[in-house]
Amino acid sequence: MLYNYTEAIVLQTLNSILDKYKLTNQDLCTCERCRQDVMAIALNNLPAHYVVTETGRIITQVSAEQLGGKAMVIAQILKAIEIVHKNPQH
Repeated sequence: MLYNYTEAIVLQTLNSILDKYKLTNQDLCTCERCRQDVMAIALNNLPAHYVVTETGRIITQVSAEQLGGKAMVIAQILKAIEIVHKNPQH
């Protein structure tokens, strides 16, 4: 099965980042449309990492963690949250 590791890590990380951001930005909308907009913007600014096997997924995960991939994902999610927060499309 084709698997985009970048999309998975964005999905896993998004909720905790939104929760923390909302602590200082109470007017942040977290409706499904805004969440999807944040994901789309972040994913468009991150490289895709497609794998087919479980071994490929594990190798990609280890590689991303060693190269600061998680930090890059968090940075792009934060940028996307700021864009959507300033310009909600609903």
